[in-house]
Amino acid sequence: MDDADIVELQARSVAYYSPGDEEAFFEWLDRIECVEGGSGSGDTLYISVDRAELDEECLTELLALFRRYGVDLKQLRVFDSEEFASWFRNPEAFWYAEVFG
Repeated sequence: MDDADIVELQARSVAYYSPGDEEAFFEWLDRIECVEGGSGSGDTLYISVDRAELDEECLTELLALFRRYGVDLKQLRVFDSEEFASWFRNPEAFWYAEVFG
């Protein structure tokens, strides 16, 4: 893993509605293959993503997790590339306005 391949995303002020909800968030995050780790400071969780490991499944999981927990999807624009363009830039997709709008 090259440090240049690491993208740091931020989840700010995530609302968890129960201890189990918080546990579910972190379990989901841990299952996403391209996520290398996370650390918190104040109300912000910093999520390290290895761009070299990013694939369609990983990006889809990040989109779903961020949408479900109200994390800013605009920051996922950093992954906009020709590799994902055919589906990521689909204006009919649930994330399109939140990522590209």
